[in-house]
Amino acid sequence: MFNKFFYDYGRSSEWKRVRKEFLKENPQCAACGRKEDLEVHHIVPYHISPERELDPSNLITLCGKYCHFVFGHLMDYKSWNKNVVEDCKKYYILRTNRPRQEVFAGRSKVEGYYREIFNTIFSVNIFDIIKRWYNRS
Repeated sequence: MFNKFFYDYGRSSEWKRVRKEFLKENPQCAACGRKEDLEVHHIVPYHISPERELDPSNLITLCGKYCHFVFGHLMDYKSWNKNVVEDCKKYYILRTNRPRQEVFAGRSKVEGYYREIFNTIFSVNIFDIIKRWYNRS
């Protein structure tokens, strides 16, 4: 009974197959490169554009640990990031080319470095989003 309801009013019966094929072609997180705990994220959410549910050009692989929440939803599952593909590309390049330091000189220097990275990646100030998320009631 539940499966009939789910497939009639929810996801397509083809979703599992499309998801599996997409993960086979895109086996790592687009943002961090992680290869475990992967999610297939809809760039334009399913509830906004159900006709694009199975469209591979509307999908991106993100890890379920952090990147799906941070990049896909901007740290709020009620929202979505229309620039997720561009943001992930920028972050991946910065992450793979980041400078390595043996010892951090000071916390403010490190915070400033990451603030600069996130401000160049996101079209919104990610630190404002983080503060709002932690201060929510």
